[in-house]
Amino acid sequence: MFDLDGTLIDSTEVYYQIVEVALQRLGMPAVPRRAILDAAQDGDFDWSRILPPDRADCHDDLIRKAWKVVQEIYPGMFQNGVGLVPGAADAVSAIAAAGMRLGIVTSTPRTNMPGKIRLLEKAGIFDLIGSVITSDDAPRKKPAPDPLIACGKRLGVAPGRNVYVGDTRMDILAGRAAGMKTVGVLTGFDRHADLESASPDLILPSVADLSRLL
Repeated sequence: MFDLDGTLIDSTEVYYQIVEVALQRLGMPAVPRRAILDAAQDGDFDWSRILPPDRADCHDDLIRKAWKVVQEIYPGMFQNGVGLVPGAADAVSAIAAAGMRLGIVTSTPRTNMPGKIRLLEKAGIFDLIGSVITSDDAPRKKPAPDPLIACGKRLGVAPGRNVYVGDTRMDILAGRAAGMKTVGVLTGFDRHADLESASPDLILPSVADLSRLL
């Protein structure tokens, strides 16, 4: 099973840029990218962590405006700035050819999936995916195990025979909570030390490196 953004799709830079553009349009000061990462750690982006403390009295209004800006700029920025992680398509194809069942578990809402699915279709690998679980398909989001367990059930594979591959601590924690083996990859938001703190079974530079383990 794979996470999507930062794991199969090389979208990390665009997500940083989207937040930066939103802050700029709202007239808010820029923030370090580490702060943006921290605001995204719980699965739902927490704007209050990066908005100025002296504007706390109007955070709710600013957050509504920020999401409106994101909805306006997201489609174009994503379409123009995002592709698959290099080597991801070949790795997925090799894993499928080895007879393994494949799934995707993402925190992306179903309404935002079409553009991402098109990237997988364009690369010729979407038809290899036996199950796709979005944030709408399980009671709780990662790092809870629910979406991973739901994906395993659809694939007909017991948790102990699954491997979950992701780019953040949240992914690793969800995989471990589901009783799965976990692989962290360094193509997304978290650095090596961040991933290591969640105790994955393996850390690789990229999903492309999975092929050599077959």
